[in-house]
Amino acid sequence: MKLITTLPLILVLSASSLAIAQSGGMKDMDMQDMKVDKKGQVALPKLITHKAAGVVKAVDSSKGSVTLAHGPVKSLGWPVMTMNFVVKDKGLFDKISIDKKINFEFIKQDNIYIVTSVK
Repeated sequence: MKLITTLPLILVLSASSLAIAQSGGMKDMDMQDMKVDKKGQVALPKLITHKAAGVVKAVDSSKGSVTLAHGPVKSLGWPVMTMNFVVKDKGLFDKISIDKKINFEFIKQDNIYIVTSVK
């Protein structure tokens, strides 16, 4: 008979422990863009590739970055501007030199703009 009377108490304690663990461990996660499909799987947001043309203004291969004066980026609604980008692959620095006109592709990941391709 003891098993029957203690079982509800065990279930309540287990459920409350699980709720505390979940709320504490995920409180800093941004769940706003998270989507769940029909199977209950979390669908990660797709990285969108943006395209632009620009002129290389500065190169810092030791930091893995480049400064580009680029034209408008329609996919982001950006006007003409000059800004820094991270370069994804160090091999891309072979295609980048100061004052060179380039066409490039980039992605946004965690508020960082990353050049993924240079032509």
